Amino acid sequence: MKKNSTPLVDEHLLSFEGIQEAGTDDFFYTRLKGRMQAQEPRQGWSLPVKPVWAISTLGLLLVVNAFMLSQQAKAKKPSTAASSSSLQNFAESYDQTISSAY
Repeated sequence: MKKNSTPLVDEHLLSFEGIQEAGTDDFFYTRLKGRMQAQEPRQGWSLPVKPVWAISTLGLLLVVNAFMLSQQAKAKKPSTAASSSSLQNFAESYDQTISSAY
C-alpha cells in the first residue's frame, strides 16, 4: 500500500523514469582545459618593476644621500679664522667691537 500517493505525484515520478544523464561531445573536456590554460595569467611579476630595478634604485638613493650628508658635514665645519672674521663683521655692522680673547 502506498502512503501519500496521488495521481499528480505518480505522474511526476513516472516522468523521471525516462531521464538519461546529460552527455558531452568527445574531447569536450580536452578543449575546455586548453581554453582555461590559455586564459591563465602568466606567472611572475605583474608589475613592470622587477626586483633588480628596485634594488639598484635604492642603492643609488643611498649613495646620493651619503654624498649629500658628507657635503652638509663639510659645510658645518667653519674654520676658526672665518668664524672670527664673520663675528667681527657682525659686530661692526652694529658699531660694536669684539676683543679677540677667545
